[in-house]
Amino acid sequence: MSAGHGHDHTAENGRLKVAVAVTLGILAVEVVGGLLAHSLALLTDAVHVLTDVAAAALALWAGIIAQRAPDDKRTFGYGRATVLAALLNAVVLIVLTVFIIYEAVRRLAEPQPVAPWIMIPAAAFAIVANLLLAVYLSHGGKRSMNVKAVIQHVAGDAVISSAVVIGAALILLTGLNVVDPILSMLAAAVVVISVWRIVKDAVNILLEGAPSGTDPQSVKAELERAVDVLGVHDLHIWSVSDGGCAASLHLRVDRASLARSPDVVKEVKQILHDRFGVTHATVEVECDDCEASC
Repeated sequence: MSAGHGHDHTAENGRLKVAVAVTLGILAVEVVGGLLAHSLALLTDAVHVLTDVAAAALALWAGIIAQRAPDDKRTFGYGRATVLAALLNAVVLIVLTVFIIYEAVRRLAEPQPVAPWIMIPAAAFAIVANLLLAVYLSHGGKRSMNVKAVIQHVAGDAVISSAVVIGAALILLTGLNVVDPILSMLAAAVVVISVWRIVKDAVNILLEGAPSGTDPQSVKAELERAVDVLGVHDLHIWSVSDGGCAASLHLRVDRASLARSPDVVKEVKQILHDRFGVTHATVEVECDDCEASC
């Protein structure tokens, strides 16, 4: 690993440590505020913040693991450890969300009094902290996919917290406590959507599916446009970890191009890396009009 890449990882990991600390602070404020205000909406927002904490912690873990070289037991590295952790977190969040939805339905039938004067400052704190964190993470040069995901999480939480402030103000003005469970169900829907994306991506990686947004047929067509490539078959492209993928394939060339097959393979690997984000590729060359393959 070059010194520049090492510095980038170190700086990024430092920012992610700040993200974990800030989101934990927001989580504490909203849990305490939700309990004191007896607000299900604020507690649901806290569950969404828990997804932020998980996202930041997993991104930090991925950043640390990314600096570990593969070994004899983990030849592709340790990237899937974060995928397993994400899947476990998703299961926990689903359980919490189901409980919140159940409680929200119960409160719709029997609205309970809440304290909007506690909800407003707690949610307002979350808005300010999330926005400042998003700005902080957005600076500092090129950002990895992990950091971009964390920024999306905290921005989404700022939106939910804004809805809590508006709902609390409405309760304060009208005395309609039923607004609180309605808000909590809307926030729960956002959590479910976020968790579903995590589960879908994690399962796709564990099943070695093609990376999201990558069409193997498009990859095949692109490679077949490379110089001296007559055809591509037995193409496999799969997710190794979050943000990393591998590929294996057979190339067909004619007898005249066989001598320069190392250059053809190099070009194909470059296309896979630059256009499709393939970090590891195994390419076998076959002679189209020869009796034996090389």
